Amino acid sequence: MKFTKQLICLSLCFGGIAKAQEHVHGAGTVFVIQDGANWQMQYVLPAADALGFEHAPEDKQQRDSLASLGHTLEKIENLVQLDGKCKQLDYSHNLDVFEGQEGAEHKHGNLHDEEEEHHHDEHDEHDEHDEHDEHDEHDEHDEHHKTHGDHDGHDEEHEVHHQNIEVSYTLQCTNQVKGLSFVIFDKMHSLQTLEVQWSIESGQGSATLTNSVTDMEFN
Repeated sequence: MKFTKQLICLSLCFGGIAKAQEHVHGAGTVFVIQDGANWQMQYVLPAADALGFEHAPEDKQQRDSLASLGHTLEKIENLVQLDGKCKQLDYSHNLDVFEGQEGAEHKHGNLHDEEEEHHHDEHDEHDEHDEHDEHDEHDEHDEHHKTHGDHDGHDEEHEVHHQNIEVSYTLQCTNQVKGLSFVIFDKMHSLQTLEVQWSIESGQGSATLTNSVTDMEFN
């Protein structure tokens, strides 16, 4: 809980949340928080750079890419090397959002079919009773439903095509970490920059790393 509050404060102070929401391909953000011997690092990365696509896997190659990324994210040393002696205690990521998108789309489609069938049944009943006024009201409802359905579909499409990968690590370090060396650029070749923002015992700060300048020291 304490880490969460610190992360929110750090994000607001440096505008990290707004930056992450901009979703610029090739640009990621890293938050670093220290609480005594405990450290937390959170990465926010465009899915296009981390995964190669921004939607539910559509074939075996994309499913393999998702599984490979999940394996990479299991260990923080696949993303960054710390100059302190640290042990990874825990990690979490949001890759399940890609696994769930396909199921969610199918569920949405089935719900739509049920609603369409229900509408057709109501139309048949209206035809038998020749209630034209109710037909008109129903048509207006269909048009309203169609309009909102298209809007919802647009929102879902926009969200899917602008997806971030988020991964967090909790570490315990027996000595002070003075610097970081990011090897993530070797794993994600289209990633060009990382905006690193930190709040540690020695103070707060930020730095921009690139695929040609991958090492930094806390100052």
